[in-house]
Amino acid sequence: MTDAEQIANRIRNALPNIKCGTLRFWGSWFGRPYDNRHQIVDCEAEGQILLVRFDQSELLSVFSPRDASINEKTFRIDDADRVRWEWFYYGRSKTLENRYFEEFAKQQAGAIVWETNVDWYTPNLKTTSSEAAVEIL
Repeated sequence: MTDAEQIANRIRNALPNIKCGTLRFWGSWFGRPYDNRHQIVDCEAEGQILLVRFDQSELLSVFSPRDASINEKTFRIDDADRVRWEWFYYGRSKTLENRYFEEFAKQQAGAIVWETNVDWYTPNLKTTSSEAAVEIL
């Protein structure tokens, strides 16, 4: 069983009593700190990819996740090779043209590289590999 499969089992067994809140990826907030609330509703794994589904049709894909803390007070995945967050523009219809993503990849030297298809603002990302790959605060 892969690490992703083990973590997916832990998440499914803990539902619905898992920490809800605002997401951070390697120290970079999705939106403003504590400005939104994301709730996990389902989870599965495909090989080494952890797929976490949220209540507003968001999808979190964590590639090769390592060292997870998951319970009613904590949702944290300490490390991963790559993290991708996908969501529909909030308040608009859930169509492909309203589907956005932010993707973070950890480089061998520890740097985090980032890409997105967001077209209405330029995020000011301050990532660091010393922070958790994914956490809900």
